[in-house]
Amino acid sequence: MFLWTSSVIFLIFATLGCLDSSSKQISTDSLTRAYQLAVPEELRYELTNDLGERVGLGVFESNISSTNPLIIVLQERYSRQDNPDAGDIITTRVSGANFSALGGDRKVASVKQLEVKEVSYTWKISESDAERPMLQKTDNLDDSSSIRTKKLPNMPIYANSSSFWLWRQLPLEVGYSASYIAVDPFEEKWQLVNITVPQSEILKTPFGEIPVWRVLVRSGRATRSAWIEQSKPHRVLKWDNGLTVMTLVD
Repeated sequence: MFLWTSSVIFLIFATLGCLDSSSKQISTDSLTRAYQLAVPEELRYELTNDLGERVGLGVFESNISSTNPLIIVLQERYSRQDNPDAGDIITTRVSGANFSALGGDRKVASVKQLEVKEVSYTWKISESDAERPMLQKTDNLDDSSSIRTKKLPNMPIYANSSSFWLWRQLPLEVGYSASYIAVDPFEEKWQLVNITVPQSEILKTPFGEIPVWRVLVRSGRATRSAWIEQSKPHRVLKWDNGLTVMTLVD
């Protein structure tokens, strides 16, 4: 997700509301993962708007934590078409065991001409007194350094910002469906995410024509589409949120 383009661009569900009452619909078990994530890895995505105009570049990296080999560090770096410097950097830490969310941070550089304000915060998932997962967020630009909290459902919690990497590990096939809870630290909300695979397609890409799974991603009333290659390393080749398209180019 980045905030500084002329259209609203979000990686997955940043503008969707909290769906607390829907948590009863899903299992309390972690998602079943069938494939191991490629680590380390770097992928580059071209971003285009709804007119087909290139608006930026996104670089996705995954690495093992240098301080804890049981933690995977995911990072997204976004730059505008008119400025190669990364203006939005999102870092997410997840468990190497089940890919659940652990914490992370985000820094967005201000862009006066686009009326984008500077953003800087850190977050983590901890347990409340009732042993329920809880989002703790600290605004690094707030002089008081106050910590805001949000109670989460008592079930596995995944990071909204880890979605591209999470989906690649699932046992996708025609007819596949799954639901899970994703936390969005930016909006300080959580949402129920439903994913289904209605069909197999052949996608034209810069690398040739590749068999992919067409994945529909629903949260609330919104439905987005991802095209994930069927063979290893199961990369997300294309993502369309209705306003912006991300296409893997490198």
